[in-house]
Amino acid sequence: MTLAYLISAHTDAPQLKRLVDALHKDAQFFVHVDKKSDLNAFTSLLQQENVHFVENRIDVVWGTIRQVEDQMSLIKAVLEYPLVFDRIFFLSGLDYPLWSNEHITSWLEAHPDQEFMAGYCMDTNDLPLDQRLLYQVPRPFFHLNILSRRWNERLRVLCRKVKMWTGARKPLSFIVDGERWQLYKGADWWCVSQGLLTHIYNVYTNKSEVRRYFADSFAPSETLPQTIAFNSSQWASKCILHEGKYPGLTRLTPLHCIVYDPVIKVMDETDYDMLMASGKMFARKFISGKSDKLIQLLHGRN
Repeated sequence: MTLAYLISAHTDAPQLKRLVDALHKDAQFFVHVDKKSDLNAFTSLLQQENVHFVENRIDVVWGTIRQVEDQMSLIKAVLEYPLVFDRIFFLSGLDYPLWSNEHITSWLEAHPDQEFMAGYCMDTNDLPLDQRLLYQVPRPFFHLNILSRRWNERLRVLCRKVKMWTGARKPLSFIVDGERWQLYKGADWWCVSQGLLTHIYNVYTNKSEVRRYFADSFAPSETLPQTIAFNSSQWASKCILHEGKYPGLTRLTPLHCIVYDPVIKVMDETDYDMLMASGKMFARKFISGKSDKLIQLLHGRN
């Protein structure tokens, strides 16, 4: 089985190296390092031939279209690589596997037709008001070079508040080639076939109406890939659909164990039993100096 790992990183190069070293030695790794970060800190630690650093680096701003540009930079790199992959993962640099490589491979082989991308249709009356407002209030993204990063963020927040106060709302569906597409939400972390990933990239690249809709959306990296997949007659049935009440991001993350309290928890050795009981393939987040003992326990188990 040919595997590729797309990894978005912005900090903690030693943790990224631990992640890569823990995964399949015959896999290919494609790494995007945030343009704000020191690339040398990462390239000096990861010099393996199967680790490829993406040249088109994005100045990532969380919750904005810049995260999609980060995704697409990695996707473009893996699709241009002269090898067809059976499975392609999207991870962050602060992830770590809970399963052995043998377990990962055998489990993927046992589910050959499943796409491990979850989604929830946001165009529903079941959606809570707080979630509805997150995705309906436009969030214009811009960066003025004459202003500092902090002042750009303050100005973007002000614009969002003005949109809220004036009643501006985005629909939770939009038109693509004369057909109405509904908005789907998932998570940044998934594992899919090269066929689905090619479809997502081609739609993003060729459909300007898709790019326009998500340009001022909240956290589009968690909605754009899923919206493309779940509005496809070819791919929707192979993905993981959640119905009914809004399930929350934890359930929409199919392969990762994530704990919010209220932000993503940094895992340590006291979380070992909980992680083992989760049944998930990966967990986040792991940070050097705080998660070292836990990684030793996981490495010893695998």
